[in-house]
Amino acid sequence: MNYLPLDGKPDSLKRYTQICNDCCDQAEKILHEMDDPSPIADLVREVMYYARYMGQFEHTLPQAYTAAKRIAECLFEHPRLMLELKLLQLELVHYAEAIEGHEFDITEDLRAEINTLRYNIQMADEDHLEAIRDGRMLKSDPIEWTKAYEEAIDDADKEAYANLTDAPRGMGFCFGYWAEKRKALAKRGIEWRSPGEMNPRVMFD
Repeated sequence: MNYLPLDGKPDSLKRYTQICNDCCDQAEKILHEMDDPSPIADLVREVMYYARYMGQFEHTLPQAYTAAKRIAECLFEHPRLMLELKLLQLELVHYAEAIEGHEFDITEDLRAEINTLRYNIQMADEDHLEAIRDGRMLKSDPIEWTKAYEEAIDDADKEAYANLTDAPRGMGFCFGYWAEKRKALAKRGIEWRSPGEMNPRVMFD
């Protein structure tokens, strides 16, 4: 990615804010249209690059935090990248706390999220997938916490969506997507179980 050089000029900070907002808009549009999510990881990295710098300035700190929070809501299947993003959010909150002179309620929630991410990543790295604590209502394959999966998922998604170009994005799309995704991941040496396989008593559409 070719990012702009960073400086504290007012016009530059406005530009960084606009870039972050554009990245968030793009990520949200991808999810809304059920399109290939593989570009989202790079959009996250771009937001992090600018938001970390913007957080050093009191007048752009709120925009930096908002962008980091918005883009986090669009990121899935990238636990290590999500950990970086949550650590950045916590860093921005600490800056704001220093300005306001007190700790915010959100701080403990962020710390809890970070601790869970760290724990699950460690369990995945140590090949203790059975010890992973997902916390979601629907079960997901713990292989999704592994580094190998995280490194493969964007290319696998690109391949899966390329094979679904003409498939309508509506009821039943998830089953075609899961089938293509499973094949794409298998080519990369990863055996993945879909949400349908992990939750056999749940009806998906």
